[in-house]
Amino acid sequence: MSDPTSPTSPTFQTAPDLPAIPLDVGDVAGIQGRIKFKHEKQEGGPRDASWMDKERAQLQAYEYLCHIGEAKEWIEACIKQEIAPIDQLEEELRNGIVLAHLSKFFQPEAVKKIYEDRTRLHWKHSDNVNYFFEACKRVGLPELFLFELTDLYDKKNIPKVIYCIHALSHLLSIKGLAPSMKNLFGQLQFTDEQLDATKLSLEEAGVAMPAFRNVGDALNRELGGPAELSPQELRDQLFADNVDQVIKCQALTRGYITRRRYVQDLEAYRRQQAELARRREDQRVRDIVHAQATVRMHLQRKKYLQRLQRYKDSEAAITRLQATWKARQAQRAYKRYNEAIREKHEAWAKLQAMYRAKIQRREYLDRLKYLKSQDDAVSKIQSVWRAKKMAESYKALSRLDNPNVKVLHNFMDVLEDTDIDFEEDSELERLRQLVVKRIRENITTESEVNDLDVKISLLVRNRITLEEVVHYTSKKMRAALSNTQMSEKNQGILNLNGRDKESREKRIHYEELFYLLQTQPHYLAKLIFAMNRSGGNVTKFLTRVVLSLYGYAQDKRVESLLLGLFKEAIKLEVDDISSLEEFWRADPIFIKLVVDYTRRGGNAEYLRNLVQPIIKEVVNDRNLNLETDPLMIYRTLIAAEESQTGKKSSRPYEVTWKQAAEDPEVRKTQAERMAKVRDLCERLRTAISASAKTMPYGLRLIARELRDALHKRFRGHDDEIVRQVGANFMYYRYINPAIIQPEQFEVIEIAVASALTPMQRKNLAEVGKTLHQICVGKLYSSEDEVLSSLNPFITDSAKVFMSFFKEASTVDPEMEDEYVEAMNEYASMAQKQRPTVKLSPGEIFQLHASLQENLEDIATDKKDNLREIIADLQPVPPIVSGSDGVEVELRLRNRYPTLEDERAARLKLLWNEGKRYIAAVLRIQSGQNLLDMLEAPVTEAEEVAFQELVVREQQQIEVKRDIERAHREEFQSINNLALTPNSAMGSRDLSSSMNNLARLSSTSRKFGSAADLLRGPDGNGANFFNLKRRALETMAKLEEEGQLTKANKYQDMLNAIAKDMLTKSRRRSRRRKELESLRNTLKNLNEKSRYLEDQKKSYHDYIDACMSQLQNKKHKGRKPLPFTRQYHHLRELQKAGTVPKFGSYKYSAADLHRKGVLISIEDVNPKLYSVVTMTISSNEAGVFNVEASTIGVNEKYELRLEELLAAQYNNESVITLGEMAKAKINLNLLIFLLNKKFYG
Repeated sequence: MSDPTSPTSPTFQTAPDLPAIPLDVGDVAGIQGRIKFKHEKQEGGPRDASWMDKERAQLQAYEYLCHIGEAKEWIEACIKQEIAPIDQLEEELRNGIVLAHLSKFFQPEAVKKIYEDRTRLHWKHSDNVNYFFEACKRVGLPELFLFELTDLYDKKNIPKVIYCIHALSHLLSIKGLAPSMKNLFGQLQFTDEQLDATKLSLEEAGVAMPAFRNVGDALNRELGGPAELSPQELRDQLFADNVDQVIKCQALTRGYITRRRYVQDLEAYRRQQAELARRREDQRVRDIVHAQATVRMHLQRKKYLQRLQRYKDSEAAITRLQATWKARQAQRAYKRYNEAIREKHEAWAKLQAMYRAKIQRREYLDRLKYLKSQDDAVSKIQSVWRAKKMAESYKALSRLDNPNVKVLHNFMDVLEDTDIDFEEDSELERLRQLVVKRIRENITTESEVNDLDVKISLLVRNRITLEEVVHYTSKKMRAALSNTQMSEKNQGILNLNGRDKESREKRIHYEELFYLLQTQPHYLAKLIFAMNRSGGNVTKFLTRVVLSLYGYAQDKRVESLLLGLFKEAIKLEVDDISSLEEFWRADPIFIKLVVDYTRRGGNAEYLRNLVQPIIKEVVNDRNLNLETDPLMIYRTLIAAEESQTGKKSSRPYEVTWKQAAEDPEVRKTQAERMAKVRDLCERLRTAISASAKTMPYGLRLIARELRDALHKRFRGHDDEIVRQVGANFMYYRYINPAIIQPEQFEVIEIAVASALTPMQRKNLAEVGKTLHQICVGKLYSSEDEVLSSLNPFITDSAKVFMSFFKEASTVDPEMEDEYVEAMNEYASMAQKQRPTVKLSPGEIFQLHASLQENLEDIATDKKDNLREIIADLQPVPPIVSGSDGVEVELRLRNRYPTLEDERAARLKLLWNEGKRYIAAVLRIQSGQNLLDMLEAPVTEAEEVAFQELVVREQQQIEVKRDIERAHREEFQSINNLALTPNSAMGSRDLSSSMNNLARLSSTSRKFGSAADLLRGPDGNGANFFNLKRRALETMAKLEEEGQLTKANKYQDMLNAIAKDMLTKSRRRSRRRKELESLRNTLKNLNEKSRYLEDQKKSYHDYIDACMSQLQNKKHKGRKPLPFTRQYHHLRELQKAGTVPKFGSYKYSAADLHRKGVLISIEDVNPKLYSVVTMTISSNEAGVFNVEASTIGVNEKYELRLEELLAAQYNNESVITLGEMAKAKINLNLLIFLLNKKFYG
């Protein structure tokens, strides 16, 4: 057992991050901080006698390094500079530069010029040391503490130099010239190498160690002052001087504590006595009540027994009396019963018949019960048999790629809808219409709210203008306004946060652009593809912008949209390659986007749970070495042999790979390491293969799309494609980075990763490389027997990975439905707040420029929506340096809210109509293929069967029509309640879309029932020939749209019907989910409607408040001068009693022309402006009445402040007033004049 106080002991810490001193020993008694030696017995015999000298030397070296550290920290605190580390400080001090700077700190006049050359030791450095000697003498440091120049310069006695610095720190601290030196003993940490080097240097120097701990006392003695006492001695002396006071204080404290405890015990005793008294009183009362109840019970029992005894004594008389009375009553009842029977003979006969019927029903029910009891077993057998036959038929149907007409004819009953299906379809249609109506109303309200927001902005801006009006005179009016307009035009930089019209419109267009890019992924996919082909380093920019646009996939909506972008990118990239290997060599940009996406959120969490146990095992084993290269193992063995023996190895240094592999020791080491690699890979393989179902949805969807696209592009390579997708995408780009760089996925902590050795990194890389070789199924060469022994394991594991890749590249349909539902436009339009994107102006403008440059490749159609928005954003704003740091929050808005693709809706209707026609035909007729069957003539038997089908469908549909009628009436009542006067659409595009959807919905309802479908659109001609004719017409329409082809006999239609048969249960589930989603959407739309109405009301209230403030700011300026035009005008108004509330001002046209307000009057010479008068008055806040009069002509018109501000916002500088005499007015100067006269 090793000595714990020895440097080789486990308890003697020698790691770089721990102190190199024993941790399980205490201090020497009486000397705080001095570590006590602890001598323990060692197993196997006595220890070496010199152990104490070695420990003392070790501790002396540690203490000396601590004193050097104290001196270093004190010098740095004084000169405010960092100096060399502790183990290099002795060499640093030799040139005297640090000492000279220290001398300059406390005695600047003693230092002249410091020689700063640090490259080599020069004789001029002695001047630096002499400066230090001179400064110490001036400050009064005794000669005893100074060292000789050779002690430092020639390193003869460095400890005395450190001792001198300690003495100097004590002296300067006493004089208040420097901070005191800290005691760092036991707080610093050194390695064994540092301690050994210090101990060796001290031994070589052969000097005595100064008494650092007594330097203060020695300094005081030399200076003639008292000896310095330690804190413990001062505390003991204080207690000895005040013994009586301490004892008295302790006695008072004990007395106080005793009294407080006595009072607490007394109070507790009194509470206990009071509680006992209360309980005794309650018990006494309960005893009295119990006694009273017992007495009353006894008296009542006595009376009851006496009365019962009297009845027993007269029992015979009472019995006779009761019998007589009962007999008389029975006789009377019997007579009445006989009389009633005689009077109602027919009723009696009917009663007998009812009784016989009851007996017959009882016998029938008994027989039916017996049959039912026996029928359970028969029904169970029949149901099992039918289920088995149906399952076999379904499997046969699912295995057929192109089922024929006869197969589908046997399954036509599966397509029949139940009453519940019909009710759900009706409810779905009703909810869709109601949701569309709510969306229309909300869009209208939102448009009104936006208009009110603009009006409020204009009023706020006008409010600021009012404050500025006071500071301008009429002479400066036009110049100030002109300068303001010029400054606004001269601003060339676009500010997306500005409130002017241009900035606001640009911001709106950018919000529309980014909404279009986010929801239509083919634009960004084409941009990425085009920029990738053009070259250039755009990966980092595109990754940052695209992931920011999709919010780094933080919720299902944006994640679904981002996955849609990946789908489009995969199609473009796969269509552009000519071979399977070319795709992985090209390394497209979208793969980097996918990699960045897979490292976030649940993707990273899946990886942590998958590889963390194995990674931690590899990292924690510091002795593990998984190098399997024979040459590297051979060289490692040579190095180990020479390090152990100290002699040159007998092995040849230059060998080939084959010679190294044949070495017995190399083969043994290689086999051991390969066994460990195989064990780790096998455990990882097991964990990966078991995690297929827990793999994130996004990754599985990307793998599926990539696999399907490659299958479609390169047919006949199914297994190879699955292997490459799994190995190169799932493993190499997703799982492998988490193995070789675990800190990037938080598998291990960053601190642990930074401490990993190159060998540990190589071990992780070896495991990752071997797993990748297993995934691709690559075997080792047979030349290496050790490595080739893994080939069977690789072959078996490759099959396991192949199964994993196939399972992981499939997507759960329900999960896919959830993500598709997250992109539902109904739900997005029901949100109160629009989706937001935060980007810097530089990123926005750079993406705008990229779209502009590649517009021909992105949007080939000249009428494309993207081209329209890009045209509205012209020109591309300049990218200003330094604008990347300021982010702009864009609230995305939908410029084209079509709610549903009209062509897709029309094609969907045609498909449904065609499938129902063909399904009806298949119920009656069969044949070799669909085209021959439709073109075959109608037989009489087929026509009879068709008429019977029509009758059956008509009987079944009557009940369903009643349900639909009830739903229609309910929907109509809701629509009547929801109609408002302001329910007009704010967008023509949306209105057109709604009308088309309504038209398609009405057509859908027209063919909603099977009976109406069989009759035809006009309701007449219910015959099989017309049905087949309509079916052929529908097939022709679908063929024109490119959905079907006559070349394969319309086999695609049969495949679609077969798919409906196989997925009917899933479609029912999806329909119910859609119903639930529409109900939630309708609920959210109603909430949004209330929210918009509240916002609209608050905006109206704010506008009213603004108008009220304008009304309260009535101008109270000085009265007009006597005998002026304004004076006479006001006098006339006062006499007539028609003075407006906010005043009235009368001007001549010449006056307004001079002010610049009036520009011109049509057909009036400017010389005649003096005879034209214009009166402006206001009796309501924000409303101005203008009356223009000239010789024989009077004209009145009304101006509203909000309309004037709106015209100013639209950059209109001139307006025209009047119909007869059209006057052109400067709008800006008119608003300025109105504000100054009426609200200034």
